Amino acid sequence: MNGKKKPYFIPLTVEPSSSQHTHTFIILHGRGSNGERFGRELLDSANLPARLPTVKFVFPTASKRRSTVLKKIPINQWFDNYSLDDPNQRTDLQVDGLMETAAFLRELINSEAQILSDDSTQTGYRRIVLGGLSQGCAAGIFTLLGGGIGESGNERLGAFFGMSGWLPFERQLNSMTNDKEGEEEDAEEENDQNHKESVSDEEDESDDSESSDDDEDEEDDNHSESETDIVVSFGDAESDAFSANIEDELAAFDPFQSEAHEDFERAPRSGIVDTINHVRDLLDLTSISSTESLPALKTPVFLGHGSADPKVSVHLGEKMARLLSKKLKMNVTWKAYEGFGHWYKVPDEIDDVLDFLSEKIGLPIVDASS
Repeated sequence: MNGKKKPYFIPLTVEPSSSQHTHTFIILHGRGSNGERFGRELLDSANLPARLPTVKFVFPTASKRRSTVLKKIPINQWFDNYSLDDPNQRTDLQVDGLMETAAFLRELINSEAQILSDDSTQTGYRRIVLGGLSQGCAAGIFTLLGGGIGESGNERLGAFFGMSGWLPFERQLNSMTNDKEGEEEDAEEENDQNHKESVSDEEDESDDSESSDDDEDEEDDNHSESETDIVVSFGDAESDAFSANIEDELAAFDPFQSEAHEDFERAPRSGIVDTINHVRDLLDLTSISSTESLPALKTPVFLGHGSADPKVSVHLGEKMARLLSKKLKMNVTWKAYEGFGHWYKVPDEIDDVLDFLSEKIGLPIVDASS
């Protein structure tokens, strides 16, 4: 591992517009962008300061890292990766960045939690929401799974939301399961690769270069308006059903059975512990011996993805949702936005995220439509 620690810029911070501060959102941009640009656009396009007057927004900027696929050009990225078609290629390139980013985020989370801490029964950590777009989602979910948050290392965040993202090392983590899930995933991945074979890795990633100032955060202008969205909630007693008019590929996405999370306490522990310990090993954290040290797995997760995403396939998002829910027994809400590309969908997806957070952590939302 590279022992040279990369510097991080001061995050864009937007204080609550009201005198009350109930929650803090830490939201990560995608590769090639920065906290200022990504944060301002998200806040303005979704009118978030007016709708969430009690929320403090923090948008960190990834450090400059040399991109292997862009011939070592330095760009803002949470970790280096070789391919967006198949993020499981050259995973060795991802380790240093993921480890450093996770350490940075844990420190940032600890700092923000201290600001939120009060004498109530709810700690400041439970009022922090971690989220991200694309590579920011990937870095955020990996940090969440690794845990090690707080002085005790066992603090739990309020919630996580990810948009157009994927799970790093998904293939390795899936290989630790004892059922046939991994075989099904490999078959699906092969089909997805065949579907995208006309697009080269370098073409996919070249628009992240500094010279063009474009990045994977940039909205795909060629998406069509959604007529049918697909929503599945995993881990809740009442799960939304698939719409009847969806693509065959997405319709085949197994809802994993909603009782999976309800059976969390009865599920085999060794596979879960081994999986999390693999993540912790990659993040240079000590191993755990039982699920009592896994508070992160009780953090509710929302994942959204455009079904027509040309940069990060919706299938990668599905795989992440499936692994988190079926293997790790987490409470996951997955939603695919029919015909939408690589971005977050306003207002649909943002509204879905806010509704999710209102339900899961009691997030106060103001109607700012007038």
